[in-house]
Amino acid sequence: MMISRISRLSIVSLLALFAVACDNGNVDSTTTRALVSTSDGAPSTSTTAQVTSTTTSPQGVAALQQLLNDWATENDPVGVSAAALFPDGTLWQGTAGLADREGGIPIQPDDRFEIASITKVFMSVLTLRLAEEGLVSLDDPVATYLPDFPEASNMSIRMLLGHRAGVHDPTAQLVSDLDGPPDPERIFTPEEIVAASAAGTPAFPPGTRHEYSNANYWVLANALEEATGVDVGSLLQTYVIEPMGLTDTLLFDSSLPQVEVVNAYKDLDLNGTEDPMGNRPLPGFVTPAWTAGAMISTSSDLVHFLDGVFAGSIIGEASLEDLTDTTNGGSGYALGIYSASGAWGHDGGIAGFLSAVFHDPRSGVTVAVLTNRFGPDSPQADALAYRLLPLANTLVG
Repeated sequence: MMISRISRLSIVSLLALFAVACDNGNVDSTTTRALVSTSDGAPSTSTTAQVTSTTTSPQGVAALQQLLNDWATENDPVGVSAAALFPDGTLWQGTAGLADREGGIPIQPDDRFEIASITKVFMSVLTLRLAEEGLVSLDDPVATYLPDFPEASNMSIRMLLGHRAGVHDPTAQLVSDLDGPPDPERIFTPEEIVAASAAGTPAFPPGTRHEYSNANYWVLANALEEATGVDVGSLLQTYVIEPMGLTDTLLFDSSLPQVEVVNAYKDLDLNGTEDPMGNRPLPGFVTPAWTAGAMISTSSDLVHFLDGVFAGSIIGEASLEDLTDTTNGGSGYALGIYSASGAWGHDGGIAGFLSAVFHDPRSGVTVAVLTNRFGPDSPQADALAYRLLPLANTLVG
């Protein structure tokens, strides 16, 4: 059976296909740790891979890691961290490629990555949690909280989540490189980016169609802050991140102490060569994403997060039905999450990083892929996720 979905990488839509296979296998609780090296014993720059797993049989571990190694070799140079969480709670983690090409430093399983638009899944789950607490309603008019925002009386919280509000998205203008390389140290405030959205012409009358827009999630965050009197970073920590035990996940905030991420690569000066970005988020790229794409996490935290959402450990059954109801969005998109013929998740892209996480409710398997390279010919994280998920499904007994 073929699975298709519309990928939303920044503002570009791509069509991708993948197959979900079903087979019999045995899941046990064996633990292995191995370093894949070249034949002379030195780590390969393209396929250095470290496996930390509590997962399937040794053959299953080997198959997952081999797929990761092959993908990294095919797409060299790239560094990747991946994870698969199985329905009995066992976890496989694998890495391949380098965090630092010049220093030969491999990706580590606990490396943090910027996760870009996967942030939207977190924001949707947060909103549903607040609705369960009676602090907001999905059908509240945005004007209840932001009376001066354009068309606020005609759009609802639900429309923002499903990209049906028609909010103007100034993302392309905020991070444009038409006049030269963007300043990586520039800090965009939430007030600034929301004001830029409000100043633009709405894309369409609220509720009349579905069109992906980062700005929907900025306006959503403003509304949640007005409804609760609490900043959105703290709301995420209190209602989602801490209850789920996600120790390496947060929303980037330039006012907080420096957060370390894995080194990534992007052509920063537009000279045609990919540049190392260092081990801290660059605010000029992260702050204009805010609640549409500025979260940081690990592959392990991501699979535990999405698995927990579908297991009912953070939102109730009615909220999960809302989350996955595609009539709330369009083209397979629901509330901050989209479907791929039965699998649910999101992908993302931000300067230096690509990401994807998917859960298959039929098998109970969740996979995540995080990479540290973003350019015109960068390998897509979701393409690898589409290959990992079917393989992981075959390992479920």
